[in-house]
Amino acid sequence: MNAVNRFGFKPQYAVGLGALLLCSGITQAGPHVHGAAELMLAAEGNRIEIILNVPAMSVVGFESQVVSAEQQQAVSDADALLRNPDQLFSLRGGQCVLEDTQVDFSAITGVSLDTEEEHHTEEEHHTDHEHSTHEEAAVDEDHGDIAVQYHFNCDNSAALEQLSFGPDGLPFDLEQINIMWVTELGQGGAEVSLTRPYVDF
Repeated sequence: MNAVNRFGFKPQYAVGLGALLLCSGITQAGPHVHGAAELMLAAEGNRIEIILNVPAMSVVGFESQVVSAEQQQAVSDADALLRNPDQLFSLRGGQCVLEDTQVDFSAITGVSLDTEEEHHTEEEHHTDHEHSTHEEAAVDEDHGDIAVQYHFNCDNSAALEQLSFGPDGLPFDLEQINIMWVTELGQGGAEVSLTRPYVDF
């Protein structure tokens, strides 16, 4: 299962990212490292799509399933922040405007906040045994990543010049973010860090 489908993102927004993953030879999320995140960007025509994968530990301070009101509040606070990419990064060039954001906390909640209502409706038909099985499967995941997909509409994505973080450095006290991109002008990869919190395209 590729990283686009793994997080259940809307298929109409996954075309460019699917091409990115294919060109990069990546079919699964990379190694899970605390303090490090992944960002994948695909630009075509008037669209830019970004997937950001961040260790849950970096975002909310834990990787286990949510069990307390305090942990649920941490998830809610993180959700509000992640839905505002202006608080995390900025795009220079292309005159891009955010159109849609999807956040997936299922690694620690068992359900994406974007599909929570639908999930609960389905859960009403499950037996206690089935529910336990789902919980065990969620706990048995290799690690807990929070994934976010951003869909931007741009005047011209080919004019994209830079993606930068700051001004206070990388978000969530991250030490590095591995970035992969595909644009109409080519593809590449880079690592942004505290000393170089940006990538030029």
